[in-house]
Amino acid sequence: MTTPARAPLEGDRISTGGALLPDFLAPAAKQFFIGPRWRVLVLVHADIEGTVLVKVHEWISAPSAEEAIEAVRAYGYTDAVTYAVEQVEEG
Repeated sequence: MTTPARAPLEGDRISTGGALLPDFLAPAAKQFFIGPRWRVLVLVHADIEGTVLVKVHEWISAPSAEEAIEAVRAYGYTDAVTYAVEQVEEG
């Protein structure tokens, strides 16, 4: 008995390097992420420079923007930073 072939994965996103899934297996609207994804910008205010971008965290998986910030805050940033969040659409 042979086992069925499985699509190769990169993290939790279906890889484009492997065989494509048939359309009937794709989630509604052909979106392959289960929950929303967020881009979180970590910013710090500098008196002379204005606001300076420290880091961009891409594709953070969280149910809400507030929870995406909490996930990024776990990286250990100081209280001197602020966060800007935008939802990333799969595309």
